Amino acid sequence: MTRVSLLDDITDRQQENGAIYCDRFTFAFEHSFRDDRYLPPRAQFAWRPTRRNRYLDGGLFLKLDQACSRLTGLDRYIPLVIFLVVETGLRLEELCSVKWEDVLLDKRRLDVPKPLWPKDHEARTIVLSVRVRMYLEQLASALKADDRFDPSSVLIPITPTAIRKAFERVVSLAQVKIGESLFDALHSDAEVRFKEARLTKIEREIMLGSASRILPGSQEDLVSIQRKLDWNFLDGKTYEEAKDNLPIVPADQIISLRKLMASWGTLEIPEASPTVIRHFPNVVLRILAA
Repeated sequence: MTRVSLLDDITDRQQENGAIYCDRFTFAFEHSFRDDRYLPPRAQFAWRPTRRNRYLDGGLFLKLDQACSRLTGLDRYIPLVIFLVVETGLRLEELCSVKWEDVLLDKRRLDVPKPLWPKDHEARTIVLSVRVRMYLEQLASALKADDRFDPSSVLIPITPTAIRKAFERVVSLAQVKIGESLFDALHSDAEVRFKEARLTKIEREIMLGSASRILPGSQEDLVSIQRKLDWNFLDGKTYEEAKDNLPIVPADQIISLRKLMASWGTLEIPEASPTVIRHFPNVVLRILAA
């Protein structure tokens, strides 16, 4: 009885929140890519969806997603790395230097330490999108569930060199031709997405890092970036307007459900080891294709 009521409750919440009618959110369970969203005419003068002209074809992310499903050990972080590069624009050296104590989930901010390379880059603060916050909350909850969460530990426990080698392996498994390194392609895609969200040149430099932008963005800059990212992702709504209807299951509930499904025998959770987090978040790269 408990099993049926819990799953029914999750399904009802997704349907009530419009999960089956939206293709730009991140779902914990079923995914849908329908494109029949409706924006009231009276709201169109204030915000109009931008025409998508992405750097990377969406089909690439579908192939990368399939290839990443074959990764093991620490390489299981690779889908999350790909997702974070596209959503934040961080370079690998920057991403690998970030510690959990640098992540402010409630404020949706991330303090990026000054990396060893490139030397022209300075410490700065960037904005976390709605989806990045959700995935990092899941990862933090997974680490806590395994009693492995340490605020002073790095977010991504892989070196930039190891990530680049894993990227080459993923591209080979996916059997795709990009014409440049996967990181360069992902980083360029991030810049195009920021342009799509109508970030100004200065705002893009704050997110992507620039030798000409040696100071962190002001509070006004960060608020403007967050508002534009939310408008682009939430179809012209602010986060405050949309937060009560987002089809997102809280991270702690996802962990609880995974444990319950494992007890039913419907989900196999690997034993924890230095390279495996039992409740690792289900990072699905297909969402980047939308």
